Amino acid sequence: MGNFQLNSTASAKFAFTLAEVLITLGIIGVVSAMTMPALINKTRNKELHTAFLKTYSELNQVAGLFKAHYGISVSEYTAQENYSVTGGEGMKPAIANKIFAYYKGTKNLTSGGQGTDDGDGNFIPWYNMNNLNGSSFSGGANGSGKNSSFMCDNSAFVNNLSGALFILNDAPKPGQNGPVICVDVNGKKGPNRYGIDYFMFIFTISGTVIPVGQEHKNNPPACNINNGTCGNFNNIGAAYCSNTTSAMPKNTSCAFYALTNTHPTEEGKNYWTDFLGEVYSR
Repeated sequence: MGNFQLNSTASAKFAFTLAEVLITLGIIGVVSAMTMPALINKTRNKELHTAFLKTYSELNQVAGLFKAHYGISVSEYTAQENYSVTGGEGMKPAIANKIFAYYKGTKNLTSGGQGTDDGDGNFIPWYNMNNLNGSSFSGGANGSGKNSSFMCDNSAFVNNLSGALFILNDAPKPGQNGPVICVDVNGKKGPNRYGIDYFMFIFTISGTVIPVGQEHKNNPPACNINNGTCGNFNNIGAAYCSNTTSAMPKNTSCAFYALTNTHPTEEGKNYWTDFLGEVYSR
């Protein structure tokens, strides 16, 4: 009997009160609320990083298969064939379709370009896109016409079996890399932001694909026109992957830093965790 009393007293001595339990649960809730967004972002970034690398690999496979088939690179073919048909840049649908034919299960999702005319001269984008800093992006009317958007706008949106969305820009000028191809690596699913799930690459004369932002001897000139009336481009330098500005050219070269997984401005930091962590915290 005595031992029973001793054990009961010891158990009571080490028990938690209801208030202590509630306080502990409250602390756990606060900590969870603080850390959960970071964990969610980390998981999402890992998924997007994987999709980005897969996209890059597939693009180079397409470029290689195209060159093996036609004997010349996508850049050389589109410059040669498109100019002979149109007398200028643009991108003929039949030529764009030859590039996309190397993806299995592709389907044109728009009639051409990034949006449509509502009948009153207003541009309606096929889906909403945002700048890297989170501000809204609009492909409204510009110098190229009321049905133009800022960057890639010269083919239909096309998807593949992986769920990515592709759209081409202009055919390149002879002797230059191109066309630029814009890719939303996870399709219409968010966040739909330049530099997070929406990236730009460019076909090269040598028969490969490189991220916009990478040096190459045949690169076209930089594009610094905010309404996007320039054709193909390859902007070089950290200024073109900025998370503090809404100027569209300053969002065009993040693919280079995403591929090398390097922070655009801070040595020793990476892209997919450190840089995008800054993006989400703004």
